[in-house]
Amino acid sequence: MSGVPLRLWLRWSLRDLRLRWPVVAATALVLAVGTGLSAGLSSAEPWRTGSADASFAALRAHDLRVTLPEGARLPAGALERRVRGALGSSAADVQERLSVPTQVDVSRPGRTVLVPGRLVGADLAAGRPLVDGLWTERGRALTARDDDRAVGVLEANFAEHHELPATAQIRLPGGERLRAVGQARSPEWFVVAQEGVGFGGESGYAVVFAGLATAQRLAGTPGAVDEAVLRLVPGADRRAAQRRVEAALREAGVAAEVVRLDQESAHSMLYRDARNDQKLYTVFALLLLGGAAIAAFNLVSRVVEAQRREIGVGMALGVDPRALALRPLLLGAEIALLGVLLGVAAGYGATAALRPALDELLPLPVLQTPFQTGLFARAAAVGFVLPFAAAALPVWRAVRVAPVQAIRTGSRSARGGGLAPLVRRVRLGGGSLAQLPVRNVARTPRRTVLTVLGTGAVVATVVALGGMVDSFSATIDRAQAEHGRGAPGRLIVELDRPHAQGDADLRGIAAVPGVARAQALVHVPATLRAGGEAIDSGLVLVGPNDPVWHPSVQEGEAAGPGGGVLIAQRAAEQLGLDVGDAVVVRHPVRTGAASFVLRDTPTVVSGLHGDPFRHAVYADPSWAPRLALVGASNRVQVAPAPGADRDAVLRGLLAVEGVASVQAATATADAFDTAMSAFGGILRVGWYAALVLALLMAFNVASVTADERGREHATLFAFGVRPRAVVGLTVAEYLLVGLLATLLGLALGRLIIAWVAGSLVADTFPEIGLVIDLAPVSLAAAAVAGIAAIALSPVFLVRRLQRMDVPAALRVVE
Repeated sequence: MSGVPLRLWLRWSLRDLRLRWPVVAATALVLAVGTGLSAGLSSAEPWRTGSADASFAALRAHDLRVTLPEGARLPAGALERRVRGALGSSAADVQERLSVPTQVDVSRPGRTVLVPGRLVGADLAAGRPLVDGLWTERGRALTARDDDRAVGVLEANFAEHHELPATAQIRLPGGERLRAVGQARSPEWFVVAQEGVGFGGESGYAVVFAGLATAQRLAGTPGAVDEAVLRLVPGADRRAAQRRVEAALREAGVAAEVVRLDQESAHSMLYRDARNDQKLYTVFALLLLGGAAIAAFNLVSRVVEAQRREIGVGMALGVDPRALALRPLLLGAEIALLGVLLGVAAGYGATAALRPALDELLPLPVLQTPFQTGLFARAAAVGFVLPFAAAALPVWRAVRVAPVQAIRTGSRSARGGGLAPLVRRVRLGGGSLAQLPVRNVARTPRRTVLTVLGTGAVVATVVALGGMVDSFSATIDRAQAEHGRGAPGRLIVELDRPHAQGDADLRGIAAVPGVARAQALVHVPATLRAGGEAIDSGLVLVGPNDPVWHPSVQEGEAAGPGGGVLIAQRAAEQLGLDVGDAVVVRHPVRTGAASFVLRDTPTVVSGLHGDPFRHAVYADPSWAPRLALVGASNRVQVAPAPGADRDAVLRGLLAVEGVASVQAATATADAFDTAMSAFGGILRVGWYAALVLALLMAFNVASVTADERGREHATLFAFGVRPRAVVGLTVAEYLLVGLLATLLGLALGRLIIAWVAGSLVADTFPEIGLVIDLAPVSLAAAAVAGIAAIALSPVFLVRRLQRMDVPAALRVVE
């Protein structure tokens, strides 16, 4: 090292850091934002699964749930004896419950909240449920003294959605009342499902928890239960226990459903969504990390290349090239290390920014977001190695040439002038100064490409994240428009059983004040089958010209008399169907007042309707004989009169004998809107971070350009060119670079949106046909990130150019 101590080179490199501290700081921040947010987004799955594990454990979630058919009851103690007899010592805790459907009215002045729900009663003798405990969010918990009192707690998802106070009056059918003393979460209801989609049910479904004796008294079944939940001893096989309980119940002649915890919708959805959502977050994490790494590589290499002239002078004076290489390498390593250290702070910042969105997204009592050291270490390794390599590459190039060549800096150091010879063949308007921006872009293609790639990756992230939020919004808008078309405020009335058309109850619905039109329908659960695939659906018999509402037809024709079925585009895609193709509809056929059998009916796809949700299948009322429901209806669609009080209409409908529930026709879309508001919060964190990253990169590019073009700018000043003209030329140059980066980002972003919609979203939300959309706001954000930020960044260098010492900048040897 020519006898020069390492300490001198270290001090010299630190001096370089101080001299270029704005660029150094901004480059380190680029690395920090990229690594920190990438690690944060990559941590979503371990955070979510860890929180779910802790929540299920904290509330002693059941391993098995035994449920009797709706309406069936057994004396208290009977289910527990049979379960313990089947499992013996494998059963740790067994708790019997009574779970009955009901209507829940928690309306208050100025707001009507009247929805279907469930009353769940458990023995509180131990002071709390032994299995599937309650996590109190607001108010107080139930105690042993509440076992036979008219008090209960509301399920927290429902209460939070409707912004209910901690204490409220609960009105049940028959004039019964309970006093809600709190709001709580329970494992079975961590996620409340909505018909047609696996989430968002909290908007229109309420669960009330009470003591067992209270629930039995309100249901009119004293001393009876219809459900048992149990925990197994540690290490017991859930599947084997499930088979033993099923066999024991069959032998006893008890018809019951036995469900494992991992088969519960709340459990499976939490873990499935965590896994599928992580795929989406990983894409954006890699984009952010990749864009930051490329930008840092580009910026560090250019900072080091700005020292190329000093390396050439050193070699001309006889200094060992290895010693000359040490200083810039130390500079690159120090920038990389600073980026990693700041990345730790950025990682904690990303955790703090993502936690509120996760708290809103996850309906769990326990939320754990520990710093994921391993994930951050992997991101930080990329953030450290690339800047160091970026410093090594220009140093290696500089020390391998003759000193006189190393002294030549800027675009003159590029071999062969880059692509400039090609530009000479293109006729450009204006004089030599006007052509300078285009020639500068072409002279250094490597720098241009790296700048375009780094900025383009960030622009693609902005476009993709914004496009995903826009697409979710467009999907919701389309669903709401489809179900509100021609009948704003349309309501769906579910009946307690099939009613003869024209009977007193149906006439009562039509006579409710504020009802303009009422149309009786038939709705039954169904399954569509084709090509070995099957999806659960709901079959609705509605005429193509029914006066209240009928589905739109996007392709093919409406399902007319004797025709096929109208299905969603999403269902057609999943089953591989087109208009005119054969499909099998499995549906129930009524065999008695309360008995049904399943039957397969082959038919054809007559057309595709406009609902982006796949659940609904429409057929003509002439299908009624196939269901053995001729002249009967179990659903009514109602169009309120213009100006009618919706709450008054709702109360009037629920007061009619035979009405089981009433909900808005847009309930599924509304539930999706609620779920996406939380999911979109995480995407917006990444979106804002990408914008910040783009601005940092733009500032760095401008600063580094000012350093490496110092001699060129001084030469222009020496020939009388004014500073604002030089700034204008730089703005024009980076306007071209920003335009290229934006075009690349838009194309890549659109590809990512299409891929995410067709792959990741299709796995995460299989019930939804996502409407791909990119709103003007997202396009404007992309333009700001890719064009405006880079093109306008040289404006911040006006003061530096005005204060330039031209003779000093033109000196070759100081």
